[in-house]
Amino acid sequence: MIGVVLGDGYVYRRRCTIKGYNDVWIGLKAKDREFVEESARCLVKILDRRQIRPRFRDDVEKYVVEVESKTLYELLKKPVELDRLKKYIEHCERCVAAFLRGFADSEGCVNKRGYIRIYNTNIELLTYVKALLKRLNIESTGPRIHVRRGTVIRDPRTGKQYMTKKDVYVICIRARSIMNFYRYVGFAIRRKQRRLEEYIKRRPQPLPHPFSIQHPYTRPLINN
Repeated sequence: MIGVVLGDGYVYRRRCTIKGYNDVWIGLKAKDREFVEESARCLVKILDRRQIRPRFRDDVEKYVVEVESKTLYELLKKPVELDRLKKYIEHCERCVAAFLRGFADSEGCVNKRGYIRIYNTNIELLTYVKALLKRLNIESTGPRIHVRRGTVIRDPRTGKQYMTKKDVYVICIRARSIMNFYRYVGFAIRRKQRRLEEYIKRRPQPLPHPFSIQHPYTRPLINN
């Protein structure tokens, strides 16, 4: 969930009419239903709730999951203090992989040629993500500037145009590390995972299951 909130997710405080009382929320809005459902599953586990149901909002044409949590709000409110989050992200290799998956689901893409790119406006955050990928034996290039602030770009999904308010940076997974990315991180979003699998199948090496015995969830990684 830290990876999700540092990407497409959000936290906010909703001011109420009762003096001294504020609602605090954590949530995610996304086109991909499985991404939102996976986030809901994680929130159930984190907050020890019986059930959290995502819903589809017609006004934004996205699936939404949103829950009240003062603890998560205080941890993840923006501007995010990355140093304060590192002890949770780096708790173990499993946590590192889960953080990277949440962040890649939010900010990553896989093109038809199998290239994986991860974008963000925070170059410090991307530099940190690159270092975590390296710990999982996944090499990447960048971060480098992708879009300059003030550039007018078109959203390929909606067709809408908008002007970027900040510089956008990108890191790219090296071709020789794509298999390790699949093995150790992967995507919760099916269309991204499917495109990654299709690319790997075209290569002359066998396709492992992303949560097989080789996954860091089940065995410690060898550090460089």
